[in-house]
Amino acid sequence: MEFETFAGNRREQEDFMRKLIRTTAVALALASTLALLPTQAGAVGYEDSLDDCSYPESFDVFVMRPISFMGLMMGATTFVLLAPVWAAFDARDAGQIAHNLVGSPAGFTFGRRIGQCSATSGD
Repeated sequence: MEFETFAGNRREQEDFMRKLIRTTAVALALASTLALLPTQAGAVGYEDSLDDCSYPESFDVFVMRPISFMGLMMGATTFVLLAPVWAAFDARDAGQIAHNLVGSPAGFTFGRRIGQCSATSGD
């Protein structure tokens, strides 16, 4: 009697696992089919994306500016802390390094009007 109960429980577990595997396989097949369906591509060029801000000005003031300011502070800290390293090897790239770590974030933080997407776009 005990063996029959054990065999019955085992059979129920196998049936459950088969159902789970089949359900998962069907879900994956459906998801991959939906992912392969053709859709319209809305291509936007890089330059066009810089001019088209889709976020409100309040988002720029309360989110983007503080994030860019923190990036400026992190870049300035990295520049100062690692200056002895790159100066010891090759100091010819100091201007480019300073521009990438400090100049670009400073331009994005302080060199653009509120709501403007890029410091380089001609507005």
